[in-house]
Amino acid sequence: MTAFVLAAAALALLPVSRPLLAAGSTPRAWRTALTLSLGLPLAAAALYARLGQPEALLSQPAVAQAPSPVQQMVQRLADRLQRSPDDADGWALLARAYEQLGRPQDALPAYAQLERLRPDDAQVWSQHAVTLAMVKGEGLAGEPEALLQRALAVDPRHVPALALLAAAAQERGDAASARGLWTRVLAEVPADSDVAAQANESLRLLSGGR
Repeated sequence: MTAFVLAAAALALLPVSRPLLAAGSTPRAWRTALTLSLGLPLAAAALYARLGQPEALLSQPAVAQAPSPVQQMVQRLADRLQRSPDDADGWALLARAYEQLGRPQDALPAYAQLERLRPDDAQVWSQHAVTLAMVKGEGLAGEPEALLQRALAVDPRHVPALALLAAAAQERGDAASARGLWTRVLAEVPADSDVAAQANESLRLLSGGR
């Protein structure tokens, strides 16, 4: 296992706990998927703005350091959402704040609420899948992969879900599925983008490195 995979998910959806890569797998595939996936805005600024204390930003350290005032604001937001459970933006912010604080397991109920409120948002399903995979520590197989399939059902062109599913297929040795999914990624991104370059590299590896 490698710490790289989840390190990318908390700061661009990537909190670090346990990698999604299996032993002996190719990190390049996951790097592609995770660089596509789900950038997390820094939660502190949004929290301060939402709770009416933007001036406090000037004196507070980054959320990742988990200072007690930020922890308190996250708890205030969680308490507020118990009284206003239909606030989708609030649930999204809470999930991201928990991830920034290294508490991805606490983000899972927030994603469940978001799926209730925004069932047609492919990004919600993709973020939930990655966070659940990190909490489970067993890769994308099972429920995380099912969540990614839900994302594609909502939006068949959703690049993060396509890339994550391609990487998962590549890791389990399903070359045909991985090839098809990476090809779909290429159809959605600029030909000169880093994403395209990485997808092409994955396709090259799937063809035996030629």
